[in-house]
Amino acid sequence: MLSEEFSRLPLRAVLFADGVLAHPEGKTAQGVLRHSTVLETVAVIDRSHGARTTAGAVPGTDVPVVSSIDQALAYAPDAFVIAMTESDHGETADSAFRHVPRPPGDLPAFWWDQVRAAARAGLHILSCLHLQLSGTDLPELMADGRRIVDIRRPYPHLPKYSGRSDRTRASVLHVAGSDCVVGKRTAALELLRAARARGVDTGYVGTGQTCQLVGCTTGAIIDRAPVFQAAGLVEHLVQAADPRHDLLITKGQASVLHPAFGGLATSILQGSRPDAVVFVHDPSRRTRYHWEHLPVAAPEREIPLVEELGGAPVVAVVTRGRENVRALGGLGLPVVDVLDGGADIVIDAVDAALAERSSAKRSAGRTAPPTGRFL
Repeated sequence: MLSEEFSRLPLRAVLFADGVLAHPEGKTAQGVLRHSTVLETVAVIDRSHGARTTAGAVPGTDVPVVSSIDQALAYAPDAFVIAMTESDHGETADSAFRHVPRPPGDLPAFWWDQVRAAARAGLHILSCLHLQLSGTDLPELMADGRRIVDIRRPYPHLPKYSGRSDRTRASVLHVAGSDCVVGKRTAALELLRAARARGVDTGYVGTGQTCQLVGCTTGAIIDRAPVFQAAGLVEHLVQAADPRHDLLITKGQASVLHPAFGGLATSILQGSRPDAVVFVHDPSRRTRYHWEHLPVAAPEREIPLVEELGGAPVVAVVTRGRENVRALGGLGLPVVDVLDGGADIVIDAVDAALAERSSAKRSAGRTAPPTGRFL
């Protein structure tokens, strides 16, 4: 948690997203630009980006895009943020982008040059790399008082899942989805913004690297935990945030039907013990992100499975674009684009579901806080 690492926030940050800002691999930089409360982005480094600002890549933003840390220093940053992992690496040739993932620790020479130049310039280094920079020679270059924060560092102690701890205050809304990089985090953070705008005391329990960089109530990089301990870690995060808020939003990873990540997605879903679920889907995506030989499951198949595994109803579907909203209109649920005015519709659906769930508990003679309706 950056709030535990730094006494003064937000940090003025230059984001390193070389080659990927306008592509799905730039999702971390895009999330920081759109939603961060702990980083104030003053510049983005991406040598392949043709425009001078981020406006075309991330609508609603207008941050300078530069080619090197030397140019970024003109904007007086406090921190250099490596807003991508080795596996996000890509190359552009003849105006065509090609994803070329690299193994953990295998950094291109330009990446090393920029990191070292940032250290010599007296900036904090915040890294999403799998490589732990604190274990390299980089600390020797850091100025006094400057810090290296490895966002993806492993956890020395992990709590076990109990399944016994009842929440005392917060209802939980979980955001699940049909694939990786399908818009779950954007949905979660737009719903967070919409709920808070209505005066609902809402927290965000983050489960990935971007959550640390945008700001969250509690959070961890869940894929750094062994899968059999992931549910316990999520349960612990929710319990820690419970006393502070009336509503908590958690975000899944990938999909419960993803062959590579289904165990992680299920652990997060079940560790959250949600009261309601929002499902994110792109009907135009036929195959899985970076697994083009694997099909994406139809929402009619996956939504009932998410409800069975999570023990809570899916109350709305989130997608991107009005054409996709129309394409999913037959699901029998509210379908919205949260970047096109749809977040309030989802909050209404969540509120109604919580009220119904609370009423059902009372009818069954059970009194388990939270009480339900928050509006």
